[in-house]
Parts: sequence; C-alpha cells; structure tokens
Amino acid sequence: MDQFFKPKNVAVIGASSRKGKIGYEILKNVIKSGVKAYPINPKRKKILGIQCYKSVEEIPEKIDLAVVAIDANKCIDAIERCGRKGIKNVVIISGGFKEAGNVALEKKLVEKAKKYGVRIIGPNCIGVFNGENGFNTFFQRNMQLPPYGGVAILTQSGTFGIALLEKFANEGIGVSKFVSYGNKADVNEIDLIEYLEKDESTKIIAMYVEEIGRKFFERNFKKPVVILKTGRGKLGQKAAALHTGAMATNYEIFKGVCRQKNVIFAEDFEEFFGIIKIIAMQGLPKGNKISIITNGAGPSVLACDFMEEARNIQMDNDVVDLTGSATACDYLNAIDESKADIILLTFVFQDAPLAETLDELYDGLRKRKKFYVAIALGGKFIEKQKKRLAELRIPTFEEPRVAINSLNKIVEYTMRK
Repeated sequence: MDQFFKPKNVAVIGASSRKGKIGYEILKNVIKSGVKAYPINPKRKKILGIQCYKSVEEIPEKIDLAVVAIDANKCIDAIERCGRKGIKNVVIISGGFKEAGNVALEKKLVEKAKKYGVRIIGPNCIGVFNGENGFNTFFQRNMQLPPYGGVAILTQSGTFGIALLEKFANEGIGVSKFVSYGNKADVNEIDLIEYLEKDESTKIIAMYVEEIGRKFFERNFKKPVVILKTGRGKLGQKAAALHTGAMATNYEIFKGVCRQKNVIFAEDFEEFFGIIKIIAMQGLPKGNKISIITNGAGPSVLACDFMEEARNIQMDNDVVDLTGSATACDYLNAIDESKADIILLTFVFQDAPLAETLDELYDGLRKRKKFYVAIALGGKFIEKQKKRLAELRIPTFEEPRVAINSLNKIVEYTMRK
C-alpha cells in the first residue's frame, strides 16, 4: 500500500495538454508534489515541458504507480499494459463502471488486474493524498490542502472528501493519509484500515461510506474509527447505487453493530466533523463529568437541553455563569476550581471585559492542561478568536447541539474501550 502514497515516480495515463481537462490537472498536481511524472498520451510529444510516451511500456524506468484517466472501455487495456510493465499499484479516476450499470466491465477490469497482481484504487474516484509529502492524484484545482497530522480519511465520495480536506485545512487539523476509493472494485476499506492501523502517523480513521461489507465488522479496531453512513432510506439507497453502485444496508442494524464493535457513528456531517475535530485536537477524555463555564447564558442553556438527551455525559455541577462582566481572570479561576473531566467554555467574546483581557485568557489556557471544548457565536471578530483557540488545540463550535452530541459519542467510545 505504501506505493499508493509514497511513489518515486508516477505514470499519468490519459495526461492532457488542455487546461481544465482531468488528465491535465492530475499531471499538474503530481508534478507540483515533487514526484517524477511520466505523461502517457500517444498524440503529444510533450506536456508541461515533460516528454510524453505512447504507452507505459515505453518508459525506461520502473514505475511505482499509474493514475488512469481515460474512457472506461479503454481501462482494461491500460491495466494489461501496466501488468506487463510490472506496475503493481494503479489509481483509476475514470467513471463509467458499476455506478453506470457496467458491472461486467468492472468485473473484467478486476480479473485483468488479478492476473498481474495489480492493486486498484477506484474506479470512479479522485484517488489519494499524503499529508506528509503532499503527493496527490486530484484533478481539482484551487484546493486548500490540510497540514500533516494524525487523521486518515477514507471516503467513497470524492466531493465529500474534498469538503473534509478543506474544512480540516481551515481549522488546522492535520491529515496523515486520504483515500477516495469510489466503487472499491479491488482495494476496499478492510485493506485500507489494515494498512492505516500499522501506520504510525495515523491516530484516527474517519470514514464516509455508502455501503460497507460484513467483513468490516468481523475485526477489532486498535484506533478510533469514526463513520458517517449514508444511503439510509430508499431515496438515499437509490442515490448511492447511482453514485458508486453501493448496495443497501439496514441503518439500524448498522448502528447496532457499530456499538458492539465500538466504532463511533455520526448522524450527520456536522457531528462527523465535530467528533473528528475534538479527538484530533484534544484526544480522549478521562471521564464523563462535564462543567460548563460561561459569560452568556443563552448557548449554555441550549447546551443543557441537549445534555438531558445525552446518556453518556453528566454535569459535574451547575452551570458557572460568570455574567457579562467576566474577565479572563474569572474564567481561569473557574477552570482552576473545576474538577470535571471535560470543560465546556461558552464565550461571548464581544463583551468588553473579556475582549479587553484576551491575551491573558489565551496565556492562561495554554498553561492549564485540561480537556477543553468551546462554543462561540458571531462574525469576523469571533472567527479570529476561533483561530487563536485552534492554535491552542481547543475545538470551537457554534452549535451547542453539535458540541454536546459529539462529546456524547466520544465519551461512549472511551467508556467501552
């Protein structure tokens, strides 16, 4: 699997000289990552100043990885040529297989790959990203890629994956590996999890799935696994089948098995991202007692409403309402007095006494090693404070519902470990 993420050289089959074409953007992104690229295009001598080849078999060097972006009906021949060349790892970006009703074509593709011992990611995907070296097979441009860190992302949806990567980048959450695996004709979530559980840089595995096989739940997981499962109802199942050819799975059975195997499941995208963000920034809490400290009652009252529905976390005491006159010193004193496992800090940063003492607040939070989650609502000024909190590895939310529900799932996981 390493060759998918750390290739020394890459053949781009279907490289294009036209800006905006998928083969052009893939080649450009491979070159940008510093990996040596070999464009495969029988109609061009050079693309982006690099010599083209008519086939991978003409390349004089041994090739670690091939990325395929050609018509679906030409992919079997491409795999044949890769096999003869000795290329063992292939990412197929091309669509037009099982998701388009061409089940037989996809089956033949896999059979051809097995004949030569070739492993395939895809088809119908955007491929891979390695946070450590920046290597990616994307055909998107203007993407904001995240820093290197401990979260691995596995997704059947390239669109969903792009959104996650950019949200991670915006909040400073680091990514170890990313795989968009589409139809998972060959390499699937089992292969990838086995690899990632041995990967020292990966601490959390985040998965977006449209269908998932029984074999996934036949194993035990060493690292936290967070899943967002779609295709829950008839309309969603139909959409999933059209997207990646996914088969229906009963959602209630899925959730029950997740609990048995201690896999964290999220109900929606906000909760999914919230769970990942908290674990990535703060790790896992040591217990389930929570203390709420605030200088504005509204969000804290709403948080308490959701606390009543959360079965796994408990209030350590009444809400500590410091009122609108609270300064940084008041917050820090309240934190020092708290014996809770989790401290939920609700901020009205616009209140003048707090706004005037923010440097003291951040310095104090930096020195006090607690399990923090924050809630803050507002505009540009609040966005600046969220970034400062993120620098302290403190996750911040606008919705109390998301913060509480995410914590509830995390504590449940911790209690079952």
